[in-house]
Amino acid sequence: MARGPIRCGGGGRLKIPRGREDTVNHDTRANAKQADDEPVTVHVVSHTHWDREWYLPAVRFRQMLVALVDELIDDPPAAGSSFLLDAQLSVIEDYLAVKPEREFALRELLARGALEAGPWYVLADELIPGAEALVRNLLLGRQMLSRLGAAAPPVLYCPDSFGHPAALPTLAAGFGLQLIVLSRGFGGSRWPSDDAVRWAAPSGEEAYLYHLSRKGYDIGENLPADANAARERWASMRDDLVTRARLGVVLLPNGADHHARQTNLDSALAALHDAALPHDTRGSSLHAFARDAIARAATRALPTVQGELRDSYGSMWTLQGTFATRAHQKRRNARIERLLTRDTEPWLALAYRSRGVNRGALLRAAWRSLLLCHPHDTVCGCSTDEVARAMDARLDEADTQGVGLRGDALLDLIGHNADAARESRDRWKPMAVVRNPAARPRGGVALLRLTAFASDVKVGANASPGPVETVKATVPGLGGVGALQLLGKVMAHERTEAPRHYPDDDIVLACDVAAWIPEVPAYGVRCFPHQSRSRRELLPNPARADAGGISNGIVTVSVDDDGHVRIAHAPSDRTLDDCLVWDNRTDIGDLYTPSIRDDKLVARFRGSTVLHKGPVRAAIEMRWSFAAGRERVDATVTLIVDANASFVRVHLSGDNGASDHRLRLGFTTGLKQPRVFADAMFGPVQRERLTLTPAEAAFETPPATDPLHRYVSVFSGNAGATVYSDGLGEYEADEKGVVYVTLVRSVSELSRNDLPERPGHAGWPTHTPEAQCHGPFAAELALLLHGARTDAMVDEIERTADDVLLPLTGTSLRSALSRPEPILGVMLYGTGLACSTVTTSQDGKWTVLRCVNLTEAAQQGAWTLDTMVSEARLARLDETSLDTLEAIGNRLEFAAPPRAVITILIR
Repeated sequence: MARGPIRCGGGGRLKIPRGREDTVNHDTRANAKQADDEPVTVHVVSHTHWDREWYLPAVRFRQMLVALVDELIDDPPAAGSSFLLDAQLSVIEDYLAVKPEREFALRELLARGALEAGPWYVLADELIPGAEALVRNLLLGRQMLSRLGAAAPPVLYCPDSFGHPAALPTLAAGFGLQLIVLSRGFGGSRWPSDDAVRWAAPSGEEAYLYHLSRKGYDIGENLPADANAARERWASMRDDLVTRARLGVVLLPNGADHHARQTNLDSALAALHDAALPHDTRGSSLHAFARDAIARAATRALPTVQGELRDSYGSMWTLQGTFATRAHQKRRNARIERLLTRDTEPWLALAYRSRGVNRGALLRAAWRSLLLCHPHDTVCGCSTDEVARAMDARLDEADTQGVGLRGDALLDLIGHNADAARESRDRWKPMAVVRNPAARPRGGVALLRLTAFASDVKVGANASPGPVETVKATVPGLGGVGALQLLGKVMAHERTEAPRHYPDDDIVLACDVAAWIPEVPAYGVRCFPHQSRSRRELLPNPARADAGGISNGIVTVSVDDDGHVRIAHAPSDRTLDDCLVWDNRTDIGDLYTPSIRDDKLVARFRGSTVLHKGPVRAAIEMRWSFAAGRERVDATVTLIVDANASFVRVHLSGDNGASDHRLRLGFTTGLKQPRVFADAMFGPVQRERLTLTPAEAAFETPPATDPLHRYVSVFSGNAGATVYSDGLGEYEADEKGVVYVTLVRSVSELSRNDLPERPGHAGWPTHTPEAQCHGPFAAELALLLHGARTDAMVDEIERTADDVLLPLTGTSLRSALSRPEPILGVMLYGTGLACSTVTTSQDGKWTVLRCVNLTEAAQQGAWTLDTMVSEARLARLDETSLDTLEAIGNRLEFAAPPRAVITILIR
């Protein structure tokens, strides 16, 4: 089948700077720029681009790094110049882990600017991690630099990221950085041809953007010291540097991937200086370049660009094909990010605020484990299998830390004394602790893991004497809930921990249940006692299963004998026939770039079964296989309708036994030629089709896919549909309104040089058999049908994202000694205002509340808290205090301009 039209999130829009009268066309090659005969200042900055792990693991690269830094300490850069350690602090951390005795010497070089690092902790991919992860990245980098007595250059330095989010200027402004330096994603024919522009975020915040040479950050590697060779080298660089120099100032990086400092640098700089005359070429630093560029930009008229920077086609490889490489890792990364930002940090902040227990250092340790997964070669999946296994281990660490911290904070909030409970087993009063990880009150369906005692387990030679207590365990009921439906059960071990005692190990009946519960406060906790049985009450729009399928009266789902899925949505009177479609194609690409070919496996429907009949949850399980020859993929799709829910959950699990292919599930929305809005950093962005010239497409053909955060929405006329994903990172929305989500992408080479979509190697050729991703895969998706895109609809889509991805949930606490009253947390009011974070400030003195206005209109918002607020301040993302905000008791009111990110500090 022929491929559809090319899709890309780049493009952006130009607007005329205020006060300027001349016209700037879409093709801006004729923009006013540095005159060819006007001298420019060339700042030559020695650097290394340090991929912490890539074609070699981090420990091997660290051995190379130690030699590089030792040499710089023993022979520091000349006065007025520096060596840039790639603007990330993880390289310093890696070095000091091996050479702690050299910290003082390193601090001295950083303090005087002879070595430069930061502001990042790691040079992260910017399109896969979420907004708060990038904020934590910069906060950790700044904190580490501060401890070393140094400051970063005033630049958001992004030399090799595979594209950039539309809101990156908001991130830069939030850390007081006026200048962004980058390479990929900019420089194609649809952008201004010069090297400097203003870049406006959706919020209206702007940063100066300096675009590195189209030849990359290694254009100045190994500069020649010979005069003739220097003239030839300058001639090869001059057109790209000088003719684009809109500010009259140029950054010439001297270095490349994992390069140590050039040995004959002084002689090479002298030769380049003479060769480049009358241009002023000098050994310099990123600090000095930034000061020079910012000062000049402030006095010159620059074009303004908007949107994502994902279009350097025809100029430099943009590499937009990594979003489904090692898809299972991206899914797990997203789930752990969500765990930390929305289901761990808020509970820690509220526990610190109400109980005085500060676990900030432990939280930062959890973030460090996750952030070390975010360098682009790591999280994008375009590294060796050994690197991927190291990422898996870090994800395990981050997950364990996040879950543990969440549990500790919740026990603090409800006042549970683990030692007293361990010493008073006869007083245990089991209860379910239900949490609401959303900034609005919610009741209704909650997913709970309830446990009931079955048998005591004696462990160790000194275990207490006597017989083992054993009872017949039954599914516990819950007091105060409207209904409780068993979804599954299993016998398991459960340990009751206490700081001053060995764990108490029991065999329990562990029951997964769906319960209908009364309202739980916003970011609050409510506890329900175990009892022999739960009461039954009439639920609003209960879920039911019958011969016609599953329904709650709002949405109805049916599956015919051939596996065709039909979804009917009563509020909009819309019916989607054959709503779910499979797409499986051969993929002969590498870890950077898909190369999609014809259909590969034949799909076969193997039947369906009603899994749950309601009243809280109804579900149908579908079984599929895909086979060709000896290759096979098995998949189970579970369609779920919950009581009173307006969306349909689509859960998948499977086993991939095929190679060199891509498997996707498509959602047929019935919306032709739709407008597409996808969740991204600090709010959704609209993505449109990009038209390339044949020459640009031959240089690199963009994939038809785009990066996926939590959801993608399509709109046509008065109708819309949103597909939610729990972490899979790639989608395609085609002209027929089908939204595809990539489940598995199987390839086995880090880089190939024979791909028509990208001729040439993008990385060092390495066999990566584990990137075939054989074995289990899973996804939790959902579909919401709705109306046209209005502020109210944007608000509904965001609220549904919380319901899908952060449902009411809880577990049994069998060792509870008492049941507390509902715990009140923090609540956000305002149409289209989305909670971004509730956390404790880095200095431990404030609670940080951050929300994002997702709409294009100004909104009035408010936060309310469980206790009175004595002081409140508006702040930047980096927690720098700005204006005082008046608090009225426990309520804070604020104005949110269109698409604004509002950060408030309270205490």
